[in-house]
Amino acid sequence: MILDYFKKISVILALSSTLLFTACTPQERALATGIGVGTVAGVALASSTTPRYYNRPYYYHHGRYYYGGVYRNGYYYYRGHRYRHGHYYHRGYRYYNGRRYRARAGRYGYYPSRSHYQRDRRRYRKARRDQRRVR
Repeated sequence: MILDYFKKISVILALSSTLLFTACTPQERALATGIGVGTVAGVALASSTTPRYYNRPYYYHHGRYYYGGVYRNGYYYYRGHRYRHGHYYHRGYRYYNGRRYRARAGRYGYYPSRSHYQRDRRRYRKARRDQRRVR
């Protein structure tokens, strides 16, 4: 999935750079730059590595959070792609491969609130620092 994004971004950057370095008018250069920046920003905003919303259903797959889409029959459908082996969260429950479980804070990417997430991240960073000191 990430490789697909990099491929798309590289194609867009290649096209926009050829437009920038050829004999284009300033308006055409601005258009090409805007398209390139907008696409990169859109790809970055499509998913995130930290939870943004805590009151909406979301899907957690390979360390990324996806908002929107539909979970049906053990698959998650998001922007024309079908994902599997991720965790879908809705109203305090975790759905994984078609089964429903009670969601537990700090497990499998579930955080019921921002304070839970920040507390878990602080605990994780402290443990990493302590490991480095031991070595």
